[in-house]
Amino acid sequence: MSSVHTPQEKKRLAYQRDHYNRSGESNKAWRKVKPLKKAKARRAFRKASNDLLRVVGDQEEVAAESAVEKQGSLRQQSVRDWGAIHLKAFVATRRVRNALNKNAKKERRLRGLSHLG
Repeated sequence: MSSVHTPQEKKRLAYQRDHYNRSGESNKAWRKVKPLKKAKARRAFRKASNDLLRVVGDQEEVAAESAVEKQGSLRQQSVRDWGAIHLKAFVATRRVRNALNKNAKKERRLRGLSHLG
């Protein structure tokens, strides 16, 4: 049997322990998508560098300066992992956002009507 008996205590523990994952529809989808995105970034980097090598070739003196400069500035696209956040922080940010959006629709309508009159 659980040692937590009151709803207030359960809520407090949930805010401490639980996390919210911002990955989208499925909170486990990032496990599959992240490796795919990294592989796609690697392939794109390899293709871009190989294309430039074909343009530059063995004769760097003859090759266009822009192609040589671009070859030095090529970087692989990074795949960002935002990670999970604590439920307490997520709820706090949502409350702030909802407070900012309160009556926003009415204000937009009033601004639209003021242009007509």
